[in-house]
Amino acid sequence: MRYLIIGAGGTGGCIGGYLASSGKDVTFMARGAHLKAIKEKGLIVHSTRKGEINLANVKACDANEEFGKFDVIFVCVKGYSLYNTIPTIKKASHAKTIVIPILNALNAEEKLSKELAGITVLDGCIYVSAYIAAPGEITQGIRIFRIVFGPGENAFVNMGLLHIIQSDLEDSGIDVLISDNISRDIFKKFSFTSAYAATGAYFDVAAGEFQKDGECRDMFISLLNELKKIAIVLNIKLDTDLVAENLDVLAGFSSDTTASMQKDLKTGKSSEKDELIFNIIDIAEKYNIDVPSYKKIAEYFGYGEEAIS
Repeated sequence: MRYLIIGAGGTGGCIGGYLASSGKDVTFMARGAHLKAIKEKGLIVHSTRKGEINLANVKACDANEEFGKFDVIFVCVKGYSLYNTIPTIKKASHAKTIVIPILNALNAEEKLSKELAGITVLDGCIYVSAYIAAPGEITQGIRIFRIVFGPGENAFVNMGLLHIIQSDLEDSGIDVLISDNISRDIFKKFSFTSAYAATGAYFDVAAGEFQKDGECRDMFISLLNELKKIAIVLNIKLDTDLVAENLDVLAGFSSDTTASMQKDLKTGKSSEKDELIFNIIDIAEKYNIDVPSYKKIAEYFGYGEEAIS
C-alpha cells in the first residue's frame, strides 16, 4: 500500500512517521521550512510509544510537485484548509484509492464527498497529542495514539482494504478501530476537542486547570452537557456518558498540555474556532437549542462580528 499524508504536522507527522518507521511506503506532503527540513535531513518523531523515530530518508513533496498515485490518502490538515486539499486528492487518486480525513470537524467526509465523485471517502478521527517542535521534528506529548475510521451510513466500501490499512497501522504501533458508527465516534472525539479547546482558550489555561475542581473544570463539563443536546438533534445515539468519558481522557493528559487552537489564537494564526466553537452555535440556532456556555465563549472570540460589520 502506498500512503500519502497530506499535512505533515503533529497528526500527520505521527501517522506517517509511525508507518514509515515500520517500513511502509509513505510520502509526506508539507510546505515551507518544515518541508525543506524533511527533504534535507529527514523526519524526527519524539515518540512516547516507540522512542526516538529518526527517519533519515523519507519521501516528501509539496502540492505542486509530481508524486504519482496512492492507495490511501490521510488528510491531516486544519478544517479551514480542507477544501484546499481537493485538487491534490484528485491528482493523487486512482480508482480504488481510500481517502481518510482526520480533522477536528463534524462533516469532513460530507464536504469532501461532494467534491470527489467516484473516489471513496471515509471519515475518521484520532486520539493523539503532537505538534511540530521544530522544522522536521514532531513531538508526541502523551502515549495515547488511536485512529478510528470507517464508512458513512449506507456507504459501500471494500472492507478487505480497510482491514489491510488497519493491519498496517497496528503493525506500526498505532491503536486502530474500524467503526461501525463513524458519525457517533467522530462526535465523541469532537466533543472532547471542542470543549477542551474552547475552555482552554477562553481561560488561557493548560490541562492542569481542568484536572482540578474549579471554574475551568465546571466550564468544560458545562460544554459537554450542551454537546449532549446537540447530539440528540443530530440523531447521534451516544453509547457512553459524554462527561464521564471525556473526564477520563482529560485525566491522561500532562498538566501543561494545551490545544492547538489555543496556541494558534495566542499567536495570531488562523485557528479552528469556526469548526470547534462557532459551528456549535450555528447548529444550536438551527434547532433552537440553548447552549449558553458555548454562546458565551463564541461571543468572546467574535462570533457574529463579521455579519454585523
